Amino acid sequence: MGYVSQRFVSKIDQNLLCGICKAVMKDAVLTRCGHAFCDQCLDTWLARPLSGSCPQCRASVSKFQVSPVWAIREIVSNLTVECDYGDRGCRLVMRVESLEKHRASCAYAPVECAGCETVVSRYELPHHQGVCAKIAATANEPDLDEPRVREWSDQLVEDLEAKLCKTEQQLKQTKKRLETSESNGRKLERDLCEARLQLQRKQGECTFLHLSSNPEFDHQYPYGFSPESISKLSLLIACHLLRKPDYMDRNRIFNCIKRCYDSFARCGSHFEHDVHMLVATAYASNWFTENQRINFHCWLQSIARYRKYADLSGPPHPGCTASVIRRTTSLRS
Repeated sequence: MGYVSQRFVSKIDQNLLCGICKAVMKDAVLTRCGHAFCDQCLDTWLARPLSGSCPQCRASVSKFQVSPVWAIREIVSNLTVECDYGDRGCRLVMRVESLEKHRASCAYAPVECAGCETVVSRYELPHHQGVCAKIAATANEPDLDEPRVREWSDQLVEDLEAKLCKTEQQLKQTKKRLETSESNGRKLERDLCEARLQLQRKQGECTFLHLSSNPEFDHQYPYGFSPESISKLSLLIACHLLRKPDYMDRNRIFNCIKRCYDSFARCGSHFEHDVHMLVATAYASNWFTENQRINFHCWLQSIARYRKYADLSGPPHPGCTASVIRRTTSLRS
């Protein structure tokens, strides 16, 4: 027979209830079909005539085919339960593993008077025996050894006082453990608050470092309308070389690179180096599609040929810079 669930301080998980007695399992065992019961409940069930099946699924079960469920036993042994004699006045609560030991010394446990067979609580027995008429009548008999009766009574009182002292000590220890648990809980709560504050500070620092280490991105995609924007776009791609930010549009970035190439790749050493770095950086990244990368490869070859031609032909014409300025003005307009 298991432990009545109403005696437990906290709500009981339904998985801890015995399928036979519907109480919290005591000495839980498991059948081969996967159902758990109290050891005594299952023994009683299987001891019935012509009974060799599981109480829940009716699968064939033998007493020798069950095994202890140590995990459930451990969980149950650590649950907090009221004393068996709570209805007689005991208000102590304890772990299930301490229940048997407490029951043996509980001051509210029912005991029977040796004289009149009246059942009283253990702590009431000395007083009851002092007023029990049958014990008094027996004590008045001439053949009764009065010193022995007195010795027996004194010993009984001493035993009860010792058990009461032990119970009080256990109560003090329980209160001390509860106070320690509350103190630890408050400390953990303070540590949690401090950890949250540290996390917020670290998140702020990371956000600041992220913003300070990344060039500003212009959502208008103005890159390619001015020579200064070439290096800005190149730096932007280099900072996120292997992972394009989600807020950047691949095709619009490609069009910006194309605009830089078309507008400034044929102006000698003035801007050709910036364009070359931009295209090479874009080609090294993983931002773009295969067709777009083919374009980058062709542009890099074209820039290399243009460099070779420019080296053979001499420095660019002085009017190149002026033409770039006019082209930039027309692109902006």
